[in-house]
Amino acid sequence: MVGARRNVPLQPTCAMCIELFQLRNKVAIVTGASRGLGKSMAMALAEVGANLVLVGRDKERLEGAAREIADFGVKTLPVIADVTMAEGVEAVVSRTLEEFGKIDVLVNNVGTYLGKPIVESTLEDWHNLINTNLTSTYLCSRAVGRHMVERQRGKVINMAAALGALGANNASAYCASKGGVIQLTRALAVEWARYNINVNAIAPGTMETELTKAMLEDPAVRKAVTGKIPMKRTGQPGDLAGVVIFLASQASDYITGQTIFVDGGFSIL
Repeated sequence: MVGARRNVPLQPTCAMCIELFQLRNKVAIVTGASRGLGKSMAMALAEVGANLVLVGRDKERLEGAAREIADFGVKTLPVIADVTMAEGVEAVVSRTLEEFGKIDVLVNNVGTYLGKPIVESTLEDWHNLINTNLTSTYLCSRAVGRHMVERQRGKVINMAAALGALGANNASAYCASKGGVIQLTRALAVEWARYNINVNAIAPGTMETELTKAMLEDPAVRKAVTGKIPMKRTGQPGDLAGVVIFLASQASDYITGQTIFVDGGFSIL
């Protein structure tokens, strides 16, 4: 029956609660998985039993990540693809179904950032931000969504950003692209709710990754950044682990269309 869910006892036991977060034998696709937040989230999903399809463009890094994640005792499949292109996305889905026969979870993580005043930016800058952050999310959701609709279940987790809901200096294209991710998340949640497909987003604040390392090594910049964060620190990739596991698991079965901000309180000021 469309929309049907298993009955959950009103007073679940501790063991039952733990089971809610298990992903044993589930298959998850993570884009941008060769490093940074994507790799960290893929490792978190592997720790609770998910088999991983890791998508990226850097062959050496991606295969290294696959070997590292396989140490958790799960199956890993590295797929080299450009997910801003429809043919690349279709190849990822085809390889996944050929290898595993199903897709349970999609993590649309691939993304980029550009800090530049709009009057100094180019149309190429705009298209690059929109294609990488938003079009990739649309293409992957569309391709994987066909499979999930047919199976009438699935979890889609999109990577938004705190700046997708806030204004920021010299980040117009980035804010627009991530705001689009938040709205796409809401729209797909409504469209796919009847198929038992949950669509949610994670919105990180400033995270410590390879992309932000150089910026945050400047003491003045770090002080300025952390000064705007109530928790007075930047985020670590591991700060996303619990959230991505929650959204990928049964524990979030009645949650859809939501954006969870993982930003140390930055977005509440």
